[in-house]
Amino acid sequence: MIKKKLSILLPILILIYSLSGYGFSQNRMVPDTVKNLIIPEGDLKESILVTASELLAYPEFKGSWPMFGTAIRVKIGGYLKTDFVYDFDGTRDPNQFLMSTIPVEGQEEFGDEGYVSFFAKETRVNIDLRRFAEDKIPLQAFVEGDFFTEGNRFRLRHAYITAGSFIIGQTWTTLSFLESMAFMIDFAAGDALFGGRSVQIRYQKPLSESVKFYVGLEYLASLGIENPTNLDGKANIQTPLFALRLDKRWKTGVLFLGASLTQLRWDGGDTGPSDQIPQLSFVIAGRQYFGKSKNNYFTFNVSAGDAYGENIIAFAGSNANAVLKENGQLDAIAGLSAMVGFMHRWAPTLESNFNYAYGWLKAPDERAPFALKRGGIGHLNLVKHYDKNFSTGIEYMWGAQRTANDAFGNAARLQFMAKFEF
Repeated sequence: MIKKKLSILLPILILIYSLSGYGFSQNRMVPDTVKNLIIPEGDLKESILVTASELLAYPEFKGSWPMFGTAIRVKIGGYLKTDFVYDFDGTRDPNQFLMSTIPVEGQEEFGDEGYVSFFAKETRVNIDLRRFAEDKIPLQAFVEGDFFTEGNRFRLRHAYITAGSFIIGQTWTTLSFLESMAFMIDFAAGDALFGGRSVQIRYQKPLSESVKFYVGLEYLASLGIENPTNLDGKANIQTPLFALRLDKRWKTGVLFLGASLTQLRWDGGDTGPSDQIPQLSFVIAGRQYFGKSKNNYFTFNVSAGDAYGENIIAFAGSNANAVLKENGQLDAIAGLSAMVGFMHRWAPTLESNFNYAYGWLKAPDERAPFALKRGGIGHLNLVKHYDKNFSTGIEYMWGAQRTANDAFGNAARLQFMAKFEF
């Protein structure tokens, strides 16, 4: 019996003893009773439990574990999500309810019957590494991807470094206010949300306990210039997007204010025209909770600007910033988007979310006939949280769009989901 106990305890003692000098636990000292292995059996058992708790549990970074021999801790997170869709009107994307994919009069898909679609491609996984050391700059490295592509291929969503007050890499843009949207099951829930993901350098600094300031330089990935007469040249970028943001938080809510400025350019080379115009945008957004139990909250997000339509998620990829006219000059497309949301918790584990988004573009007559001009989409769901890891839900969606040639179409969809978060 004694030999059996020693065979179990000896590897644990060797591990604890070997780790005691590495200092990876952020200057937390391993108890001297563990370093000195000649101790009573009762104290030995207690020391093992205490030391294991110190090494593995870390309240400042729950769910993480140490990279032994370093000051870095690591955590794996993400979720597995399976979706079941019934589309009533034949929208062109079976995986997300995008405003621009609603068929309109004159398009081949207009009048199509419904279909079903089952998929799990929204599943995502991330790795979060953080360095905790009192005498060094705080560091974080975060990488996340999902499979929301054709063929379920892995794609990169986030890859950034946080070093003190700086964020460097690919993540949500400075003016992406995700808290201004209620929870939606549909992947394209934030159709009128201003933002997206971009490679950037951002500085963020608290000005007080309730106010935080941000300034960012971002890569403008989507220039969004339409060339209806096929003039020679290409859209070009010479300057990064410059963004400013201010957050004001209080006990029951938050208010976001932001603005961005950059340049759009058409480079015609030796044979085509060249022109440039500014892109300017303003955003105001927020969330407000109601009641002591915070069982209700209201959200909003409003943006306006010139030559900025590609920054609205609903218009991304539709050449919604400007039109290159036949005379070689760029004509900016003015835009406006608005989104409101509401959450109500029926019970501690049961909630409903409502979200409605609408976007407008004031574009020149030269745009493509079926280019999205304006439209709106609404979502209403019921979500059941069985615990902090598992949830299911059902969501009804309806929407409409009008294109540049005044063609109109509307559609509806029903979506079920099961989600395991870790």
